[in-house]
Amino acid sequence: MRVILAMVSVAAFAVSASAAVTSSTQHDTASNGLDSQIAAGDAISGLIATELAGDLGWHSANTAAADQLAAFTDDAGILGSGLTGLLNDLDPPTTGVGFPVKRVQYDLAGPTSISEIRVLTGNNGGDGRIFSTFAVYTSTNNGGAFDLLGYFESDPLGSINNGGSTPQLRSTLVSVTDDASAVLAADVTNVQFDFYAVDNNGGQYRDPFDGVNPFTSIDDGLTGAFVSPLVFEIDVIAVPEPASALLMLGGVVALTVRRRRV
Repeated sequence: MRVILAMVSVAAFAVSASAAVTSSTQHDTASNGLDSQIAAGDAISGLIATELAGDLGWHSANTAAADQLAAFTDDAGILGSGLTGLLNDLDPPTTGVGFPVKRVQYDLAGPTSISEIRVLTGNNGGDGRIFSTFAVYTSTNNGGAFDLLGYFESDPLGSINNGGSTPQLRSTLVSVTDDASAVLAADVTNVQFDFYAVDNNGGQYRDPFDGVNPFTSIDDGLTGAFVSPLVFEIDVIAVPEPASALLMLGGVVALTVRRRRV
């Protein structure tokens, strides 16, 4: 069973007031139910990210290299271990809430115009780890400076997903686009992702901050999340090259003419 949510995500402090950066969310009751939407061969496919200062590493159960950085860009979704992309949980007494649990940067092959970003999360256990909260930053000068593209929450805060949920969800796909343009971000050389904790250990989706969220200026009235998601895949999809776009258009026109002749 697939559930689709149309959401306007927060792009606080993003490039300009005219930007229309939005996101939509899909859920499925199977942990691999959204794997068909992984964009194989995207701009970061096969790349291994650089972990940035403040990165909290991995959950103690996630020890295999295939389930760590390689999993984010392997075009494979969840692997057989069931621990694919399991991020580290926060320890509020020592780390405190509100900190990103995973901070990674991808260096693209060259200036790339991006049409869409997808983040696939989930869990075989069908609990709060399926949700995602992340911020995306982009650079156009080889990492010399980064601008916030947006801060994205997969679901309405307070949403419940646990053993008593109907349906019980096991995967989440967040798609980030610009609904006013085919280009989400132009001439990007580097992309940074900050992933946050999402759950209170009871299957309730929460934002990562106690009190007011600095991205949204909203206080959800809940204590900060400290349980982290499993990130199955990150896609950064490039705008098609002009020649490729024309070829695709030509194929559509030819097919239309053929159908008319028939």
